[in-house]
This record gives sequence, C-alpha cells and structure tokens, in this order.
Amino acid sequence: MSVLFLPPSAGAASVPDATETVSGKIRIATSAEATAGTNDLTAMTPAKTKSVVDAAVVGGVTYQGTFDASSPADLSNATKGDLYIISVAGTYQGQTWAVGDHLLINADMGGTLDPAKIDKVDNTDSVTSVAGRTGAVTLSTADISGLATVASTGAYSDLSGTPTLATVATTGAYSDLSGTPTLGTASAEDVGTSAGNVVQLDGTAKLPAVDGSQLTNLPNGTLFYKTQITTLGATLTQITDNRRQHYDIALAGSSNPITLPSATSAAIGGVVSFFNSQITGQAVINCPTVRLLSGSSVTSFTVEVSEARSFVWVGASSLQEITATRLESFNGVSISSPSNGEALVYNGTSGEWENSTVSASVAALDDIGDVSAAAPSNTNVIKYNSTSGDWESGAVAYSEVTGTPTLATVATTGAYSDLTGTPTLGTAAAEDVGTLAGNVVQLDGTAKLPAVDGSQLINLPSGASTLGALTDVDVTGAVNTNVLKYNSTSGDWEDGAVAYSEVTGTPTLATVATTGAYSDLTGTPTLATVATTGAYSDLTGTPTLATVATTGAYSDLSGTPTNVSTFTNDAGYLTAITGESVGDLSDVTLTTPSAGQALVYNGTLSVFENSTITATVSALNDIGDVSAAAPNNGDVIAYNSTSGDWEATAQSGGGGSAPSVTVSSPSADQTLTSPSGIEEVYIYTPSTAITVNLVAAATCGSGFKYQIKNRSTNTVTIDPNGSETIDGASTFSLSTQEASVTLITDGSSWFII
Repeated sequence: MSVLFLPPSAGAASVPDATETVSGKIRIATSAEATAGTNDLTAMTPAKTKSVVDAAVVGGVTYQGTFDASSPADLSNATKGDLYIISVAGTYQGQTWAVGDHLLINADMGGTLDPAKIDKVDNTDSVTSVAGRTGAVTLSTADISGLATVASTGAYSDLSGTPTLATVATTGAYSDLSGTPTLGTASAEDVGTSAGNVVQLDGTAKLPAVDGSQLTNLPNGTLFYKTQITTLGATLTQITDNRRQHYDIALAGSSNPITLPSATSAAIGGVVSFFNSQITGQAVINCPTVRLLSGSSVTSFTVEVSEARSFVWVGASSLQEITATRLESFNGVSISSPSNGEALVYNGTSGEWENSTVSASVAALDDIGDVSAAAPSNTNVIKYNSTSGDWESGAVAYSEVTGTPTLATVATTGAYSDLTGTPTLGTAAAEDVGTLAGNVVQLDGTAKLPAVDGSQLINLPSGASTLGALTDVDVTGAVNTNVLKYNSTSGDWEDGAVAYSEVTGTPTLATVATTGAYSDLTGTPTLATVATTGAYSDLTGTPTLATVATTGAYSDLSGTPTNVSTFTNDAGYLTAITGESVGDLSDVTLTTPSAGQALVYNGTLSVFENSTITATVSALNDIGDVSAAAPNNGDVIAYNSTSGDWEATAQSGGGGSAPSVTVSSPSADQTLTSPSGIEEVYIYTPSTAITVNLVAAATCGSGFKYQIKNRSTNTVTIDPNGSETIDGASTFSLSTQEASVTLITDGSSWFII
C-alpha cells in the first residue's frame, strides 16, 4: 500500500510539529539525524518507533527458539515473555523436561537464575489416538482386543451387576470362581460322634469321647501328682509303672534327707520330678545311683529353693537327670558364689563356663577395632589412612608436615636422619675433591677408589678360598651330615649335627616310618613322644581295648569316645524326654537376646540376666600401652620402642593451623597481602568482572596454598606476581558460578591441585 502526502493548499491552516504530548505532523528522519540521534520526536527513527510500540505492549510472548534441557543455555538475563520449545529432554532447575514441552519466563531474571520465574507447559500428555483411531472416537468391543477374554477369565467382582443362579450353574464350576467356600459347604453333615459326623468341641473346648487310637505324638503315660512332702526323712514310694510322679517338697526349712527306694521293681522309663517350694533351705535327696546333667555320678543331690529337677529310671536303682531349672546344674557350667555384675566366661583350661568379673578394658592400642599398630618402630606415630579407614602406625614424612621450616629449625631440632629423603652432594660441595686430609674422595675413571690409606676399613673380603676361612664361620672339625648353624651367642656360623629339637614342625608317625629310622636322629624319643604327636588315625589297623588299657590313658588319644550304654535298659529302649530351655531356668531371667550378649549375674535379684557387655575406654591414656596423661595442644601419639608405649609428644617440623578464610563481594580488582599462615581461602561474589593479584611465590614459600572460589556469574581472573605462571599459563580464570581452584607453590611457580 502506498501513502501519498500532499502539501497543504495555499491559505490552509498551519499544522504544528508532533511531540509525545502534542499532536501534529511527523516526518521520517534523515540518515544524518538518525545517526546523530537528534530530533527523534518530529523526525521519528524506526528504532524509536519500535521502542514506543514495545513499551505500549504489556504481557506479550516472544519466541526465542529451541532449548536443550540436557545442556542448558544461560537464562540468567532472560526477560518476561521469553518462550522456548524443548528440543532435547533433560532435567533443568528442578523440573524434568520432555521434547515438545514449552519453557516460559514469567518475570525478568535480572542476572540471577530463579526457578520460580520459569513456567513449564507440559505437552507430553496429549492423546494422539484411541485404540488406533483418531478424531471423535466411539469404541465398540471389536476396537479393544481381549475384552471378551476379561469376561471369561475373571471373577464376578470384576463385572458390574449381579448374576442369577442360572448363570452360575451354566457357565462354570467352583474352580472357575475366585475365593473359597465357608464351612457352610460341610453343614449338610451332622454334628456328632458317629462315622462321617463332624466333631464339635464341647462347652469346655474339649474333644468328645471318641476313639483316639490313631492319634500320634501323644504324651507317654499319665502324670501322677504326689502331695507335699512334709515328713522329715521321708522314704518315697517306688514307681511300679510307666508314670510320671511329681513331688512338692515343703519341709518348713528342714534339710533332713528324703530317700528314694532301691527296689528292683522300679519301672524303666518312669519319670520322677521334684520342686522345692520352701522359702529358704535346700532339700537333699538320697538315691543309690544318680547321673546328673553335669556328668557327675552321685548318691545324693540337692534341690535349691524354687528349683525343679526331673529324673528317669534307667535301671532298677539308677536315675538319669533329664531336666533342671538352674544354670549351674548343666554340664560344662561351674558357678561359685556369684557376685553382682559377674558374667559366664569360658575357661579354656578347665573347659567350663565359670562366673567371673568381666573387665571392659583394652590391653593395647592395636586391640582397638580401627587401629592397626601391630609392630611399630621407634618414633612412629598413628596416622589416618582414608583407603583402609584405619589409624595406622608409621613414620612422619617431611611431605606430611604442614608449614615450611627454616634452615635454623632443621639445625636446632634434629639431624638429617630425622628427615625422609637424603641430601644431594651439593651439601658437601664446599670441600675439595682429592686425597688430602678433609678432601672428598672421588672414584677414578674406572670407578675405583684412588690410592688412599685403607688401614681403618673393616669387613673387607678376606680372600679366603675355604668356608672355614671366612671371618663369621667357625668350622672346628666337621663330620659327615654336619650343617652350618648360627650361634647367636658367638655371632658365628658353626658346624654341627641337627638335633631333633631343632627341627620345626611335628612329623606324623607315618612320616617317621617311611623316611628313616630313629638312629638317624640325635637323642632317643620316649614312648610319650610317640603318644603325644600323633593320633590312632596315623596308624594302620585298629587297636583292641586291651591295647588301650596297657599302653596309655585316654588323654593320650585324640577324639572323645561315646557312651552308648548310658541309657540302655533291659527292654532296649528309653522314652525321649525333652529338657527345658535356658530361659526356663529359675535363676535365669532371659529377655529377647541380641548377638554378642552374655549372661551377667544380678546380685540384687540373685539371677543371671542377658546383657550387652561394652568394652569401652573412657580416655586414650587408659589403654595399656598408651602414655598420654597430660598432652599439650598439637601433640601427636608417637611410638617409643624403649618403653614399648605410645606416648604423647610434640610434632617435629612445625605445626599446622586452620587456614584464614576471607568472604567478600568486591566491585574492583583485589591485590592480596603477604600471608601469615600456610594456607588462605578467598570466597568472592563480585558484582563485576575482577582480577585477583597473587603475592610473589617466593614470599609465600614452598608448600603455601591459595583456595579461591567464585560465587557469581562474573569472571574472576587470577594473576600471579610478575612473570610467574599457573600450570605454565600467565593467568587462570574462574568464569562460571560456584567454580573454585586450589593453587600450591614450590616457591617460584603456581600449580593447580
């Protein structure tokens, strides 16, 4: 479309120039006016026109292109209305973005990213088709495969409505339905005690009187309860059948013995049990022969207050204990006057569990779980190893000491032997090379010593041509089969025969028999030697009982014999009776135990209780091989081979201190000052790009570290002093937000670590 402007006719009214406040005429600016930026009111430039139009439009959306959510561009300066379409899926600013989603900026960012200013338009949940059909879709059963299958393979609960009985009867059996029928299915059977009846418990929840001959695992025999025994010195009635008999002992504190009969009519397998209901005092029971749970054979036993003990007749006059309710009654347990806090501790010598005081102590530093200090050397310290997660003993290397000591420090606190590494020849370079007094000896062109006096040299080769001519070998008349053996007293290797006692390991009898005769060895072994160094399994054949009886005791043999005849009776059987558990014992109060707990004696309640035993150490100085009673600040634990202890001692080579930390938000370049420590940390949030000028490396000293962090989007440039470099470069830049770098110097240059 063309627009034609005609000049006003003669005599027409004059039209004023237009301004932003006065209506009138405008014209397009000339090139010179647009460049100079003058007269932008009456002579409008395109840029001015656009700015006016943009200012008048509020809430408009501006398409900015695509956005890669996996590698996002910087949106810290995005403005309200910016619109992006996601081209690559990813996670950005706390949201998951799919291809096709829209990212819309709802407010100006202003230089700092704010997730609240980002709106997500999710375009991934739109439905493109239904059952393969698009447009206005009306589905039928033919559009969804498997709909008929659902009707035939599911339960009634999957369907709407209620089927009639005819439907159930014609479409399937019970197996086609989900769930199971209730007892109503069997209600057609009568309740009673005739064949085919359903058994119903009576009013006391007991089975009615029916034939139980086919039942299994019923208790053997009946329990016959005897009344309380109150007669002093009573003799109990003999058990004449396979019944259990129980006696409640109430002798009003008397300890007069109760006697069991020894008649031959005792019923094999019959059980007799006792319970002492007295408040105080033991009850003593006499019997011809009793084998207790502890393994002892006695003719009398005691029943403690509130204790229950049960026995079975295994012979006409012989009882075998089968249950007990006190810990000390069991085999392998020996309790003697327990005290409060004692626990059962296994005694490897006696082979029994005995009551003993448990000491919660650590004998040596190496016994602590996360300390590995098995064989320390003198002046070793305990150092943490992050790889193994343990504190380990070792020497302190110079590289592990913080700070840089001056030469005076080295000269006054130790010798070169205290440091790791060795000095170069430069240390001795001030001395002349030659063969005069005080000269440094230099090898000649053939790598030989020059002609100097060697009369003070020791341990020189003797030039001996025989073994005995060597300085540390003493051969005084070797005979056939002699060997060289080291003599720690003389410090020499001496000739001699090998004695049986000098051979390590213990050969089996078979080895002796196949490799030589006793005549080949020095000394003569006794029969005891043969008996204690091998088991019967080393010999061929099987010895008879007579051999055992005449050649040694059972303790000379390996293994433990069984005693199959202990429970054998004339009828050839013994009724199995299960004993009680430890928690059922009268002097044991057992709650749900945890792994590692022990039975600890409670003197107040006179019972053993399960409890966790914690081996704690309240202070490092309480450990057996640690001496650190009054340490000073900065001391370390070092091993002293003379005393055999780990001792608190001051660190050598200087101590470390926490680095100084400077946090600031500068708007201008920063020039750092000479450091006072061994490390400095600077955390900057600059409002503009800045340069950080470092102190000269020589001033900082070898080993000094700078740690610098940039918390803004403005670039922080690090510039070393003069011609110094960082990893060979003249500068180093932190150009992204939250970037950081650690620099260390060797005294002349800087390196990134």
